[in-house]
This record gives sequence, C-alpha cells and structure tokens, in this order.
Amino acid sequence: MGRNKNSWLLVLFVITGIILGSLIGNFFGPSVPFLNYGPEHLGLNNIEINLGVIYFQVTLLFKINVTGLIGLLLALIIFNRL
Repeated sequence: MGRNKNSWLLVLFVITGIILGSLIGNFFGPSVPFLNYGPEHLGLNNIEINLGVIYFQVTLLFKINVTGLIGLLLALIIFNRL
C-alpha cells in the first residue's frame, strides 16, 4: 500500500512541477525570453480511429520549455527529500 501511495504522490508532484514551471515561464517569458525556450510542440497529432459506429480523433501535444523542466527537477528533488 505504501509503494502505491508513493507512486501517486510522485505523479502528483511531477505534474504539479511541470504545470507550475510552465506557467511561470509563460508569465515571465516576454521579459526573459530564454525561459520560454524549447520545442514548439511534442506529442501525437491527429490520431484517427474509425470503428464504423464510433469515430475518435485524438490530439495530445505538450509544450515543454526551460522552466517546465526546472519545475520537474525541483518536484523530483522535493519528492526525494520527503
């Protein structure tokens, strides 16, 4: 039970770190341009599944920047300190 709880806590920390880091990068990006440096988009673009009756179209894109990666690293460091 403890390992499962730690896994979910790790996922929560990682997602929170990436989101907060990206928000900080988007906020301070216009004044400090290197904080928004990164690839435009990474992920899966326009995956189509046609089952005859049901049709799915899925797009999953990530915009990763420097502050998002810094947030990820800080989240991992904080998690390891717990």
